[in-house]
Amino acid sequence: MKGFKNKKAFFTTKWITYTAVLTALVVATSVIPPVPIGTNNVYWCDGMILLGAYLMDPVSSFIIGGLGSALYDFGVGHVHMALASLVIHGLQGAVTSALLHYAFKRFGKEVVFAVVSAIVGGLIVIGGYFLYYWALAPLITGDSKYGFLYASDRVLRNVLQEIIGITLATLVCYATTFKKQLEKNNLLPDFKREVLKPEETQEVLKPDKPEENV
Repeated sequence: MKGFKNKKAFFTTKWITYTAVLTALVVATSVIPPVPIGTNNVYWCDGMILLGAYLMDPVSSFIIGGLGSALYDFGVGHVHMALASLVIHGLQGAVTSALLHYAFKRFGKEVVFAVVSAIVGGLIVIGGYFLYYWALAPLITGDSKYGFLYASDRVLRNVLQEIIGITLATLVCYATTFKKQLEKNNLLPDFKREVLKPEETQEVLKPDKPEENV
C-alpha cells in the first residue's frame, strides 16, 4: 500500500486520488453556466461537494468543498471570496461527512440521514455567506454594495442552490447504483482503512522481506 505519510496519519494513494479528482470536479461544476434566479445565479458545485461528503471522510470532504470552491474564486478573480469559500464550503463538506459517517452511522437508512446531514451542511452555507456578506465583505472590500440588504438578497439564492445540490448528490449516490458499484468493485476508499492510525503506518511502511533464492 503506497501513500503519503505524516506524523499523525498515513494517506493512501487511493484516498489522495479521490480527494484530488473530486476537488477538481468541484471546480469544473462551478464553471458550468449557472441558473439565473432574479438578480442572482444558482451554481451546480454544491451537488459535487455533497457527493464528495457522501463518499469520503470529513478531512477529504473539507478539502474537496473548501479548496475546490477557493480555487474557483481565485480562477475567476473573486480573490476576496476565496477564504470565505474555503471555510464555508469546507465546513459544509466536513460536517455533512462527519454526521453521515459517524453521528448517524448506527441508525441505518443511510439515504435518509444523508439528506439530513446535507441539510445541516446547507444551513452552514446559507448562514455563513449571510454573515460574510453582511459583516465581513464590507470591511474586506470597502464596497458599499455589501451589507444586510445584499446578504438578505442572497439567502434565497443559496437556499435554492442547496436544494438543487442535495437533490443532485442524493440522486446520483442513492437513486442509481453508482455508490454500490464503487463498493462492489473495491473502487471506493474505505476511509477507516485508508487513513491509518500512527502505529498502523509503521506496519504498512515496513519494507517487504526479500524473497529467498531457490
